[in-house]
Amino acid sequence: MAKVSGSHLIVKSLQAHGIDTVFGIAGDHFLHLLDVMVDEPFRMIDTRHEGAAAHAADAYARTLRRPGVVLSTTPGHANALAGLANAMHSQAPVINIAGSSDSFNLGRGAMQEFDQVGIAAPVTKGAWQIPSADRIPEYINLAVRTAMSGKRGPVHLTIPQDLQDSMVDDDVLDRYGIGANSVPLSVSGDQGQIDAAIEILKNSERPMIIAGTGAGATALPEELQRLVDTMGIPITTVDSARGLVPDDHELSIGFGYLPLNRAVARVNEADAVLFLGQQLDYTWGFGGSPPFAPGVRRIVVDASPDNIGRSRSVDVAILGDVGPVVTQLADAAAKQSWPSFSAWNRSLQDEREKHQAELSELAVESDPMHPMFVSETLQRYIDADTPMVFDGGDYAHFFRASIAARKPDRWLYVSSFGMIGINLPYALGLQVALPNHRVVCVTGDGSFGFHGMELDTMVRHNLPVITILGNNSIWGIDWQIQKGLYGRPVWTDLRPTRWDTVAKGLGAYAENVEHAADLDGALRRAFAQDKPALLNVTIGQIISPVAEEAVSRKLGAHG
Repeated sequence: MAKVSGSHLIVKSLQAHGIDTVFGIAGDHFLHLLDVMVDEPFRMIDTRHEGAAAHAADAYARTLRRPGVVLSTTPGHANALAGLANAMHSQAPVINIAGSSDSFNLGRGAMQEFDQVGIAAPVTKGAWQIPSADRIPEYINLAVRTAMSGKRGPVHLTIPQDLQDSMVDDDVLDRYGIGANSVPLSVSGDQGQIDAAIEILKNSERPMIIAGTGAGATALPEELQRLVDTMGIPITTVDSARGLVPDDHELSIGFGYLPLNRAVARVNEADAVLFLGQQLDYTWGFGGSPPFAPGVRRIVVDASPDNIGRSRSVDVAILGDVGPVVTQLADAAAKQSWPSFSAWNRSLQDEREKHQAELSELAVESDPMHPMFVSETLQRYIDADTPMVFDGGDYAHFFRASIAARKPDRWLYVSSFGMIGINLPYALGLQVALPNHRVVCVTGDGSFGFHGMELDTMVRHNLPVITILGNNSIWGIDWQIQKGLYGRPVWTDLRPTRWDTVAKGLGAYAENVEHAADLDGALRRAFAQDKPALLNVTIGQIISPVAEEAVSRKLGAHG
């Protein structure tokens, strides 16, 4: 019987699932695995921080709807935890594999020992230490199945280094082989509940659809558009669902974030709302009033039973993957005669157009620059295919409010976890996933400081991301909230750092842009480069609608 090492089992098991890309940093406890993996057709992206590697795997996984793998050693696993916590919120199927000291030494002070599984468990869908080398394929199958089934999310595997070195019979690969029908497929919803949802929507007067991260995981753009077109119901999209229905579609009301879209804020007039993979969390007032009207009928479609009925009861709860449920809804809707919701949609479109016009009025050429001026100037250089990453507080909010999402898998922002600093890691993961497109990253100077060294990763791996860094020398949103509530900032002032100088030192193209008149030329030169580029753009300390709303809400609550 032929023998194979545990590391070869890891490689072959990952390849059986179509995994060909990994992110991470080399470390003592998986050097054997790296030595085996480098001779296989993997794309291996070594970052400057394991947290960044996890964020990059998150962006890669959600964009391609496939597992994103991050490798780390033991202290590196501790660094990666922040990315795993964020991936739980972004519903990213990240597979975190960490080495450790030899299994027979664990529990008696082994090198860098800590409870890797225990610390990962609260921020993943599942965490396991593989008990023996011959069970490596079994556990990798379990990890992929868990990450990719139901509500997507990260998982963790600890694989001690003695298991990687061990030699076992290669027939274990046959025992745990991946057959065409052995991987669970998507789950449809109950037909009775589908019919009940259609009945509510058909008999409403002002319905609305909110498609969230869960929709981004499984919904097909053409099927979601078929559903919307058949029913004639306005739709707003959030997070990974952005672009599934283009923002320029006649029934799209754009980005689903209340402070940044006045049309969406009119959800308080809706009498029925269909939530597709969107949790009734704090961003939607936990499903209550506000922002929803008293008596609104709520229909929730979600792959996780935990997300159905959380915060409050709903009228129809459809458990299933959003993709197949959307098809079921579209099929059922096609058999019905639908009333016209055109007046309701027209009023929402008018609201949206008015708001966009008001945002454009802010885009005046002045020094320091208004974020809206930067946004509108940037829009001359991007199109519907341009993948975008947004990070940072007040600065990036203006871009999210004004830049349309017209294609799926092109639009990433900080998850509901609110973990800033995902900017360059998300951008490099997105660039790896979409090598034929030029990724644009919009970030504030505060957020950039978390993982700015990933410019080095981009340079080494020829990832030509363009970063538009808004520099106003503050932690923007908290600085604005502090000023509004307490009259003074604390811990929120920064220096006017020349991040372009840092970028040049790391091998990227970079310019410092202090004057509005120079921005267009700087953008033209940045887009002409064939390597990573960064513009350090001096912007004003402008409060965004998000910070304004936060201040008003707090003052109202206390006043």
